[in-house]
Amino acid sequence: MKRIINFYILLLLPLAIHAQVFPGSFILFRDTVYLQNRSLLDTMRLYTAAKHDIENLLTDVDFYLALSRCEYLMGLSFRVEGRNSEAAAYFEQGIAWAEESLELRPTSEGYRLLGTNISFLCEVRFSYGLRNFGKIEENANRALELNPHNLAARYLIAAQYVAAPWPLGNVRRGLTLLEEIIKQNYLSMDKEDQFNLFLMLETAKRKQRNYEEAQIWHERGAAIYPTNNFISLLVK
Repeated sequence: MKRIINFYILLLLPLAIHAQVFPGSFILFRDTVYLQNRSLLDTMRLYTAAKHDIENLLTDVDFYLALSRCEYLMGLSFRVEGRNSEAAAYFEQGIAWAEESLELRPTSEGYRLLGTNISFLCEVRFSYGLRNFGKIEENANRALELNPHNLAARYLIAAQYVAAPWPLGNVRRGLTLLEEIIKQNYLSMDKEDQFNLFLMLETAKRKQRNYEEAQIWHERGAAIYPTNNFISLLVK
């Protein structure tokens, strides 16, 4: 059961800040979560500040999408501390905000964020994951129907193959999908997207025991967020 639970961690990694404009407080909050260089209390203060600015500066679909991102980031901060029940509450709210955005107007990012938050909740609630795992790829595919260039949605699908235990997993298939993203215009992705792409490639290579190439991807990720240690959650 531990292997099944751990594979969901790979799907925790949030992606994609694309065309939407975010307040500087959100960027600081996001980068703090990835750098892992502040206490949980400090991160919570940044989360509160980011939400305040979002509520004052953004409207309509952008408002709900930004709030959905805030929730998964704060949830991730609790998750890396092993506080899963508290993390789950944020992921649930992230799902709710994504659904609010989709009720206003279906968007590729709305479906991608819905799938991402579902994946987070799958990781911290095993019974929920058994019932809802299929919804991750389902929403990623809906995102791609609206925008075939949404590389974050493609990543979400690839991550399942890399992360899932046998018989659900297929590291070779997942690696192929990740390499296809690399061959596309991945440099247009936000640095958070790029970091998670590199981290997943490192994970796939480690699972194949190709440690030399894994180290290459590790170094590329470290160039973005040098103090990040998410790999310790992904590869035991």
